[in-house]
Amino acid sequence: MPLSTATTTEYSYGTAKGWRIFLYLLVPPLIVVMLILPFLMTEEGWNGITIGFGILGWGLALFFVYGLVETYKARHIFSEQSIRYKGALRRKELPLEAVRGYRADDKYTYIVPVSNAYPSIRIGYTSEGYKEIQLWLAERFPNLDVQQQELEAQEILQDETLGRSVPEREEKLAQARQVARVLNTLAWAVAAWLFFYPKPYDVAVQASLGLPPVAALALLWYQGLLRADERKDSAYPALGSALFIPAVALMLRVLLDFELLDYSAAWQLAAAVAVLFGGVLAYGNRRFIKLPASRWGAVATVFFCALVYGYSAVVAINCVFDEATPRVYAANVISKHISSGKTTTYYLKVGAWGPRTAPEDVTVTEETYDQTMPGDSVRVYQFPGRLAMPWFTVSE
Repeated sequence: MPLSTATTTEYSYGTAKGWRIFLYLLVPPLIVVMLILPFLMTEEGWNGITIGFGILGWGLALFFVYGLVETYKARHIFSEQSIRYKGALRRKELPLEAVRGYRADDKYTYIVPVSNAYPSIRIGYTSEGYKEIQLWLAERFPNLDVQQQELEAQEILQDETLGRSVPEREEKLAQARQVARVLNTLAWAVAAWLFFYPKPYDVAVQASLGLPPVAALALLWYQGLLRADERKDSAYPALGSALFIPAVALMLRVLLDFELLDYSAAWQLAAAVAVLFGGVLAYGNRRFIKLPASRWGAVATVFFCALVYGYSAVVAINCVFDEATPRVYAANVISKHISSGKTTTYYLKVGAWGPRTAPEDVTVTEETYDQTMPGDSVRVYQFPGRLAMPWFTVSE
């Protein structure tokens, strides 16, 4: 809201009304719960655990109180002289002449100073007048993400290692963008197929196994034009989704569908595959690993893509493509339970069978879970594994 004076007009924005109401209704009950929770756990007296939970609960209650006060008092104030932030405990002021520009993502707008001598200011999308603030900034300062993209685009067109002429480099960049767009779109489609409707199962698994290596080959083919890590401020097209998303879907699939008898052999082979795959990614992404501004993001992307793909590929190949005849064991069902979160996992607790000498939880399908009751007997199918890593599955 504008605050006019004789010499200037200031625009002051707090937390948006809807968010204030939501927090005022939600947070006070949480504070009460955090304050009384330790006392609900002390029926047998205070001990180290209850004292620890008490400290944690009271600490969270204090944090929530601070959050409420901050919601009530925090303001961002804009004028033709400066941008100011006034919070419950902190104050910041950034003169307009010291503003280098701004960046934005889906949750925040970041006002960047010309040097570390001045504070940076972050504005969340929960602020009132958030669109007005972004328009106000856009009228006065450059979008540093767009600026960086334009600089990198010029660097690409001037880089003679990427082509003999500017038109040739433009064509290669357009090709690289198209390849990245196609592979990243395929990655999301394949992941959805494998996770939500994996039929035919082996074909869906093959697609998830094959797409990350194809993306790695594209990274090698378009060296210097494609990058593994995704950056909003970069003109270089990225293959982050194509490298990571199918591997994550495959990992979730094998965790839900298969259990190994001994994971030690799997970790060794998975580490070998991860090192090989990560080496290819690092070589194809070496241009961006060498740059100080993108080094850690590039290294982290290579590391996590290699780690997830190494494990999921080994377990998938071992179990999905195992065509051996299984050994069949009978096991008594002791109890059953469900684990709910982002995904729902169904467990039966079964008695000793074959190489298992003690009761343990095993994962089953929803259908098997619904049709099985404690006291029933289930069949356990033990397979040798395509890669010599024994695994098993349970059914009625």
